[in-house]
Amino acid sequence: MELINYVKDLNTNEELFPAIHRYAVENRVPIIDSDALNVVKQYIAIKGAKNILEIGTAIGYSALHFASAAEGVHVTTIEKDETSHEIARRNIGESAYSGNIKAILADAKEAELGDAEFDFLFIDASKGNNQLFFDKYKEYLADGALIIVDNIFVRGLIADDNVENKNKRKLRDKVRAFNQSMKDSEYTTSFLNVGDGLLVIY
Repeated sequence: MELINYVKDLNTNEELFPAIHRYAVENRVPIIDSDALNVVKQYIAIKGAKNILEIGTAIGYSALHFASAAEGVHVTTIEKDETSHEIARRNIGESAYSGNIKAILADAKEAELGDAEFDFLFIDASKGNNQLFFDKYKEYLADGALIIVDNIFVRGLIADDNVENKNKRKLRDKVRAFNQSMKDSEYTTSFLNVGDGLLVIY
């Protein structure tokens, strides 16, 4: 067994929402890797986060998991794709966490949340817009909030210096620039080799 698979198995817990997970796999809906998910949930519990903002709902899989991470957790999640949003609303509505999750249909690049304040931000939308999402939504965070960005390795693209496809190369360069800007910033950062890469910003 490869070391990375050994660690992944250790970091993966029993699936709480098997039907939703199965739907995502069968329909190729991008969701957070199982090992990364459980690391994020542990951060939620350790932080004692109560108000989470998620950028990128997809079908509501991660929002449901976040709501289950600890007692009294509330999640606001933004998704621009109408079909995904409707599936997420159905999944959330049929769960025990329907009162803990607010799903918003909007383009996260333009959404406004009024005077809402959050103590945890999870960014998992279009990877080329990580910097935009970070800059926009950090304004909604309380002092001492935690930010986690998923897919910072872009399925290995981040370390590939020989990308021929122009669009993929542009995406790689944008994610590289964001990762480097966070490393060079005033914030405390950790880059974790779990799932497709997690960036933890404090």
